[in-house]
Amino acid sequence: MRKAMALLSVLMPVLAMAAEPAQGETLKQGLMYLGAGLAIGLAALGTGIGMGHAVRGTQEGIARNPTVGGRLQTVMFIGLAFIETLALYALLVAIILLFVK
Repeated sequence: MRKAMALLSVLMPVLAMAAEPAQGETLKQGLMYLGAGLAIGLAALGTGIGMGHAVRGTQEGIARNPTVGGRLQTVMFIGLAFIETLALYALLVAIILLFVK
């Protein structure tokens, strides 16, 4: 199931590019849409993996030494905020690609 979903997510932009272009749509616009989708998609993938590693490390640390759980959790939330900022920057880049001519 995972492999099918991964394959579908990789092939979806290819299928979209294979369709007949709408009236007035140029190759440049199509590539901007593709670039915006890839920018936010790859950023979401990377930040999701990073957040998973951060949470896993925090949970392992709390399991080993429960007395420092509050400190580790605070540091984890700060780190997650920095990681999420990267996804927001990618969203900003995607929006710029879509709306700047």
